[in-house]
Amino acid sequence: MTPSDKPRTGTGQARNEQASLAAGRAAGYCWERNPDGPGRCTRAPHADGEHVDYYNGRQQITDVHGYTWS
Repeated sequence: MTPSDKPRTGTGQARNEQASLAAGRAAGYCWERNPDGPGRCTRAPHADGEHVDYYNGRQQITDVHGYTWS
């Protein structure tokens, strides 16, 4: 394997994380990652209170929100 063929580690993942954060913020979300599992905070940035993911972790279709964390 030549140096140019070696998989790059670290830089691509950090760049993807920065791009994801920028996209989430541009969409109007806090976008903090849930430390205990999947999902990101979909509340407005700098909102007081817990972080809430309104899309992931809902048990029923009628649930108002899914995962919450602080």
